[in-house]
Amino acid sequence: MDRGDSVIIDVLQGIVPEQTLELLQAHLQNPSTTLQAVWRHSSAIANKLGTVLSPLFGPILARALQALHDSPDVVVLGFVLGTIVLMLQIVVWVHRTMMYMTRLAFRMMGWALVFALVAVVWRRGPEATIRDVVVFVGKMAGYAALVKDIWLSEYKKFDAQTKRGGDFSTGPRAPSGGYTRSRNNGW
Repeated sequence: MDRGDSVIIDVLQGIVPEQTLELLQAHLQNPSTTLQAVWRHSSAIANKLGTVLSPLFGPILARALQALHDSPDVVVLGFVLGTIVLMLQIVVWVHRTMMYMTRLAFRMMGWALVFALVAVVWRRGPEATIRDVVVFVGKMAGYAALVKDIWLSEYKKFDAQTKRGGDFSTGPRAPSGGYTRSRNNGW
């Protein structure tokens, strides 16, 4: 093709293996390869198309350039809109990348948990693992019952306070948020 091909091959010199470089040189610089024939054919078609369409689109392009020269506000507006579109595309790209990485991290954590559970069962045996799970579930059920009892007692205290007239500042203690309502300043 042209000098650009050997520049590309020079840049790839230390990156790709020698066999790949020889293959690239054989297919990029040999004038009898299919790639060279397609390149010559497509450039000839592009030249013919340019010469045919130049008289048609030349005046239209000249008028458009003159209109842009006469009103630079359109150019500024186009630049601003183009910048906004570019920034939105970058934000969308970053969002998609972060969602992909987050999804990948959670999948890896899930599989790591599965492998850890399999390793525990393998190491301790099925009987000991089932016994440990039963003990753990029993302790969690006891903790949940304790939390339920605390929540119900606090709910009953709150319900009793609201039935007495809604004055939260009276009683054994203030609500757990620490905020008390004053009659003078609203809250």
